[in-house]
Amino acid sequence: MTSSPPPSSHSPTTTAPAVKADHLIKHFGDLEVLKGVSLEVPEGTVTSIIGASGSGKSTLLRCMNLLERPDQGELAIADETIRFTRNPQGDIIDLDRRQLQRLRAKVTMVFQQFNLWPHLSVLGNVIEAPMRVKGLSRKRATALGEHYLERVGMADRRDAYPGFLSGGQQQRVAIARALAMEPRLLLFDEPTSALDPERVNEVLGVIRGLADEGRTMLLVTHEMHFAREVSDQLVYLDQGRIAASGTPEDVFDDPRCRQFMAPAA
Repeated sequence: MTSSPPPSSHSPTTTAPAVKADHLIKHFGDLEVLKGVSLEVPEGTVTSIIGASGSGKSTLLRCMNLLERPDQGELAIADETIRFTRNPQGDIIDLDRRQLQRLRAKVTMVFQQFNLWPHLSVLGNVIEAPMRVKGLSRKRATALGEHYLERVGMADRRDAYPGFLSGGQQQRVAIARALAMEPRLLLFDEPTSALDPERVNEVLGVIRGLADEGRTMLLVTHEMHFAREVSDQLVYLDQGRIAASGTPEDVFDDPRCRQFMAPAA
């Protein structure tokens, strides 16, 4: 038996943050990409991050599961708090490997380019991480995989290989793979940017359904209308800093980002 999905409620039942980032700074060489970003995502809510290309959106998202490691600041996710500090010589202090593994078991990301393993079937892609990272038996992982493939409308393609799927189908499998980890936080990095226009709505429909279930999600997206519809909180990132944040209505009306959003508003 698979576990039940979260209760269906887009409104959070608590204001406690599922994610709290405090003064995150990230450099790539001499380029400071994140310039002291602080952000809270309440449990059971959807936060969308928008901004121009190069504003630091994807870097911020990748810092949330430590695919990119901040140079400074503090990150608290799913009861794990990590402080990014340096030793007296200026070198970044290594993270606790066990803490890092615990965090990554609670936070999963859906990427732009799907990143499915071509040599594994759809079901094989979905069950690999639950077995390897969480140590689930194949039987338990398969039950979870089948449940979440059904959830994204891909159960009938469980034995297919990624090369025989459309982009939209591959992205839905990638979402099922993330869900099979049963994470506390779902990250989406421009999940429709690599799709043909006719495939965008099928992926957005799945994400909309997950939002209605009350899942905690953090999305980087260029789909402005979708961000307005699905988000509890909108964050406008500009040159590595949060220029505006709040409800979608507040941010869309903010003069600091009105020019950026005017073509899509």
